[in-house]
Parts: sequence; structure tokens; C-alpha cells
Amino acid sequence: MPVEFLASVLFDGPQVIPYWEQIKQYGPTLIPIATTVALGKYYFRGATNTWERDLHGKVYMITGGTSGIGAVIAHELAMKGAQLIILTRRTDDSWVAEYIDDLRDQTSNPLIYAEQCDLNSLYSVRKFATKWLDNATPRRLDGVICCAAEAIPRNIPRQITVDGVEKQMGINYLGHFHLLTLLEPSLKSQPPDRDVRVLIATCSSQSLGEIDLQDLLWEQKQYPTSQPWKVYGSSKLLLGVFAKQYQKRLMEYERKDKAPCNIRINLVNPGLVRTPSTRRFISMGTIWGLLLYLITFPVWWLFLKSVYQGAQTFYFGLYAPVLMKMEGGCLLQECKIMTKIRKEIDDKELQEKVYHNTTELIKKLEVQSAIERKKNKTEEEIQQEKEAELKRKRDVNIQPKTTEELNQKLNTLRSQIGIGGGSSVSNNENGMPLFPEESDLENLKNNSSSKNRTDGKKSSKKKSKGKK
Repeated sequence: MPVEFLASVLFDGPQVIPYWEQIKQYGPTLIPIATTVALGKYYFRGATNTWERDLHGKVYMITGGTSGIGAVIAHELAMKGAQLIILTRRTDDSWVAEYIDDLRDQTSNPLIYAEQCDLNSLYSVRKFATKWLDNATPRRLDGVICCAAEAIPRNIPRQITVDGVEKQMGINYLGHFHLLTLLEPSLKSQPPDRDVRVLIATCSSQSLGEIDLQDLLWEQKQYPTSQPWKVYGSSKLLLGVFAKQYQKRLMEYERKDKAPCNIRINLVNPGLVRTPSTRRFISMGTIWGLLLYLITFPVWWLFLKSVYQGAQTFYFGLYAPVLMKMEGGCLLQECKIMTKIRKEIDDKELQEKVYHNTTELIKKLEVQSAIERKKNKTEEEIQQEKEAELKRKRDVNIQPKTTEELNQKLNTLRSQIGIGGGSSVSNNENGMPLFPEESDLENLKNNSSSKNRTDGKKSSKKKSKGKK
């Protein structure tokens, strides 16, 4: 028992302590080292969030929610009862299905879903956003957490997205820009008493980045294979400029109910964290690099945060009530609001130019992508699209966009309730209108009477012929 052991040490002396001689011999050397390591780890672990908030029933959208900090945040929000929409590259992947099932079981929260939204493709982002917005009643959305990022290791050749953009720029900046701007109607339609928070992950490497308005996406400049962090830092710097401008646009929007803007966009710098992306960058994407990383792991363990510790500032951004009293566009680090940021982020003229140029680039890339998709379509895909379009036009639950679609839906309704029009999707002018007037009913009655008399005469003639 501990009490008996302490009593023995007190009355019999420290020699009753196991390995006392070794402790006396090596203690003066090991104890200062252990103390230094413990204090160093305590310092590098960073700040811890102390705010709490009830998230039951709230809806959050997360990019990068299957690994690293995003996975930890998803687990935390699910434990608090929030509904999660985790955006992934694919939804037909068995690993994703198992991950969602495991997360539901671990958190006892069935309201966790995966939706396909590949930031590597602007078309995929638009498809998801269109599906999300295509709802008669605006869907609830309490926040968007942008954790997805791509960090290309050193000495790896330039990689591109589906749209031909440098991959770090395409995923880190362009994909999130496209997603958030497309979701703007959904964000604006939330009730005024709902605080909507958008958190965008940034990095200290933004201090190494630069903004070239003539070449925003690093298309013309030579890709720095030996210094890929320059492109990565530029993508994060552009995100900061975009966040400021986007927040400004949302604040200027005048709601119909005259309520103040209830949307806040903030940047979050989690610090140096041992994420899969960091591990890949340190190991340079090679087996030998990974082996070296494992050998030197105690060093990384000491100086880098765990993913749980890296997520603390995200929790601060989601829970702290003070952030809703500010105008947004803040840089959060170590669970506090930073006052010193790069001058480019506060440059209003630069913000407008970057926003405008990026919007134009996206339009251009989407047009090019659409042309390429049309060229590469197979006959089967074309036929499937035609069938889907015909089905959409006939679906009476979808609002028609043209007069032709309206006529098709009206004829479908006529067919369903049995007042003419048949099963044809063409406009039947001789059929009964969907909402007939008295004159239409009278004409129908007269036509029916005439038809009955004609049928009666024909049947009488047939009978007389039979008698003869």
C-alpha cells in the first residue's frame, strides 16, 4: 500500500526504495534531463481551449475530415451532437464507408454523412454546391470548417489538378474559394439568431509566400521543385486575403429582415502539428525519408503538437462568443486573436483585385473543363445524361425552367389524374386543361353526348343488319 511504503521510507530510510543505489548514481544526471523534456513538451503543446458550447442539432460541413486535425474536429463535434457533412473525394470508397460507420459507433451519433466534393476538381465542387442549394427550403448550415490541404514534398515534380492548376494552389486556395463562394446563398439564408462560423486553416508558411496578380496560380513562373513551400505559403496567403474580402462582402449584404450579418469568417493557424501531411512533407514522400522520420520521431514528438493539441484553436474559433462580436477576418493562433498579420491581408485594394482575378480564372477554367469533358464523353454517358434530363423534365416536384418543361409537367399531371394528355410529354392542345373552366367542362359534356348518340346509331344499324 502507498501509505505503508511511505511509512517505511520515513522510518527505515530511503534505502528501502527499489533501485535506490542506481537512483543515487544516475539521478543527478537524468532528473534534470527529464524535467527539461517535460517542460519543453508542455511549452510546445500550445494553448488549450477553455470555452464550451452546446452543438446539439447544429450542422457543420468539413473538408479534410477523414484524417489529421479534421478527423479530430469531426469526432469532437459528433460527440457534442452536431450533424456533420464530411466532404470527400469519393463516396463509393469502402474505406470512407467504414470510417463513417466507425465514427457513428464511437460517438453514438447517426447524423454523420459523407458527400462527394473533390477540391481537386472545380466541376465536382460545383456539383456538390448545386445539390446542396437545390432545395425548396434552405438547408440549415451553422458552419464550414476548411481543413483540407495539399503539401507537396521537396524534389517532387509539379503536380496539377483536374483543371490543370498547380495542385497546392488548386486544392488549398482555388477549391476552397469556389466552395465558399458557391455556398454564399446558403450562408446568407440562415436565420439572424444563428451564428454561422467559417474557419479556414492557414499556416505559418504564409510568411514565405507572395502574391503576383499577373500569375496568381503560379502558372507562368517556374515551379520551385527544391522549395515547394513557397507555393504552399502563397496558397495560404491568398486564402487570408480572400477571407478578409469575403467577410467584407458578407457584412455589406443587406438582409431582407434588416438584421445584422450573422456570419463570421476567421483564419486558424494550428501551429506545427504531426499530421499525415506534415509527415509526408518531412519524409519527402520517400521510404528512406519515412524511415529517417521514424528514427528521429522523439524529436518530432517533442517539438510538434499532436493533432488533438492542434485542434484546440479550431475549438476556440467555434466556441468563443467574443468572435461573433467582432467583424471577422481575424487570425486565430494559440486560442487567441493575433493582432500582427501580413500587410497584404489588410490591403483592401489587393483584396478586391485578388477576388476579381480569381473569379475570372475560375470561369475560364470551368469553361475549358466543360469543353474537355464533352470531348471525352462516351455514347453511354451521353445517353445517361439524356435520360436524366428527360426524367428531370417530367418530375413534377422540380420547378420548371422553360415553357416546354411546364407543358411536359402539366401533361404528366394530366396523365396521373386521368383527365387527358396521356403519357406523352408533348403539349396536347386537344386534351383537357389541368385546371378546366366551366366552358371547358360544358364542351366536354357536349362532346361526350354527341359521341354517345353516334355510338347508339352505329349499334342500331348493326342490330338491324343482323335481323335481315
